[in-house]
Amino acid sequence: MADFHFKKIEYFDLRKEVKLGKLPIMIGRAEEIDRLTRVVTRKISNNALVVGANGIGKTTLVYGWAKKMIERKEFDSLQFVQLDAEHLYELENETYAKYFEQALVTLPSSVLFIDNFGRAVMGNSGLLKNTFRLYQTLLKKSHVRMILSLEPNEYAWLEREFPAFVKSFETIQVKNQTSLEYAEILERALPHLNAEHILVSGTALKEIVAYVERFPKLGQLPRGAVSLLDESLAYAVSLGEKGLIDDIVASVVAGKTGIPKAQLKPDELHVLKNLESVLNERIINQKGPIKKIAATLQRAKLGIRNPNKPLGSFLMLGPSGVGKTETAKLIAENMFGRSQTFIRFDMSEFGQDHTVQRLLGAPAGYIGYESGGALTNALREEPHCLILLDEIEKAHPKIFDIFLQVLDDGRLTSGQNETVDARHSIIMATSNVAVDEILKGFEKGIDIGSEAFLKEKIIPALSKIFRLEFLNRFDSILIFNPLSLKGLVEVAQLEIKKIEKRLSKHKVQFNIDPTLLEARIKTLVDPRFGARPVKRFIEETCESLLARSLLNKK
Repeated sequence: MADFHFKKIEYFDLRKEVKLGKLPIMIGRAEEIDRLTRVVTRKISNNALVVGANGIGKTTLVYGWAKKMIERKEFDSLQFVQLDAEHLYELENETYAKYFEQALVTLPSSVLFIDNFGRAVMGNSGLLKNTFRLYQTLLKKSHVRMILSLEPNEYAWLEREFPAFVKSFETIQVKNQTSLEYAEILERALPHLNAEHILVSGTALKEIVAYVERFPKLGQLPRGAVSLLDESLAYAVSLGEKGLIDDIVASVVAGKTGIPKAQLKPDELHVLKNLESVLNERIINQKGPIKKIAATLQRAKLGIRNPNKPLGSFLMLGPSGVGKTETAKLIAENMFGRSQTFIRFDMSEFGQDHTVQRLLGAPAGYIGYESGGALTNALREEPHCLILLDEIEKAHPKIFDIFLQVLDDGRLTSGQNETVDARHSIIMATSNVAVDEILKGFEKGIDIGSEAFLKEKIIPALSKIFRLEFLNRFDSILIFNPLSLKGLVEVAQLEIKKIEKRLSKHKVQFNIDPTLLEARIKTLVDPRFGARPVKRFIEETCESLLARSLLNKK
């Protein structure tokens, strides 16, 4: 390596690292390795940008690829050198830059890998220009190949600030791996982490991967899974346990995420079996829509549906106060175990052209870039969630184009050029379009939940606002029934039970004459407003009674 004249620059001879057994064994990544091999062994344009999220395994990919290349005889004459990205900061020093340029000129046939390149240059256009000037000669020499690693936001900035530099490279995107591959990575890492020889089963490793896939707060796979395994082993040792049981891992996850341990592992099969009945207990007179929702989610969770789409997508129609939003809240709570997984967007806030980007995040170089987008941030932080798009007809038409991709491919590209996974989410939208048609059909006694009514009355009304290709992306268009007197009385009784439960510490129980309740509710019946007037009446009446009772005791 002395022939390289890199005496003043920190570097690693990857051939020596391979001989010493220090480079990791690569698990999977056959597609990326094949692509990197094809690029680097070309005669021209044989430089690569390796792009992926922090912790996804960019460095490991390059190391694993280099190990495979070094072990092949046809590459015996090829040097593999890794430079520390810190040297880039020194390039602003003229003396150092001249020395470095001379060192580059003397490089023999080699692969030059610079890790965390994007982190070093992002935000410093002057440094990037100086770097490009120094590397220009090198990039034109086919016998020296350069591999640089970057994160997606760094790549987006680089592409905008210096497109000429990016065009000198082929871009290789590092994708997420399968759950089985991540579990195998953990198995490989286990001997280095498990000094106390705690018994760890393959099932425990898969559970760790599943936790990290479910909760992004635990970090990017596979790094997040390795970290969780390491901490879980340490906790097992501190408790004097001989094996890594799920309760230990769950305790660590609860500590890292702030989610109560009891909510981490609901019995999913039990939830699926009982979803329809549980929803019907709380949502009055909407059995048709609920049956369709439950059937779709059951197929998705059992692996029968297309896995590259959200778990379910539904457009909910009907007058105000009939249970559309309440249905969404209950589904989020039952399917994902926590009320925090219900994420609502008031689409009237996204009615102007300039507000559309707020969902995805501003592109690099624009105000708000660092903040990200409201929708992409929500999906990144809680991929297992229900997204409710309230009154979607009020959104700007460009919003519909965004959701074409989400509903079709289960993914979304943020303004930071990161792909956000929506395959584990449920997308629901509410709309007041066609309410007049629904109310007229209901008054005439027509079956408003039938396919015929949907096709003849509802679709023509919806197509005035939404493109048909957008409507077709939803799994179901659901019509929620206006509430009759009987239904409103049931709603009132449910609301009374809610208040009793909420005020259980006061041991409150309301004794209300059913006949009087029905007579009072009868005066509040209005199909246009649904249950909302009834809920207000129950809250005001019952809460006022309790307030007077408590004051009289003082």
